Amino acid sequence: MAVEYPIGHRRHRHGGIPLFEAKFRRNLARRFPKERREAIFELCRDQRRLEATPVNEFVDMFVI
Repeated sequence: MAVEYPIGHRRHRHGGIPLFEAKFRRNLARRFPKERREAIFELCRDQRRLEATPVNEFVDMFVI
């Protein structure tokens, strides 16, 4: 018997993260110019920086 886990499940996360990152990049590209979407993506990839960023500054990055 084979047990399959959905992408994102903790047992399948290693294969899912690149797919989630690609989806996040695609969605950022639909709304923001390259410079801003790269800044958002890089901030989200750096957990320490992200946690140190005040919420209002993070949310402001998404205001068009």
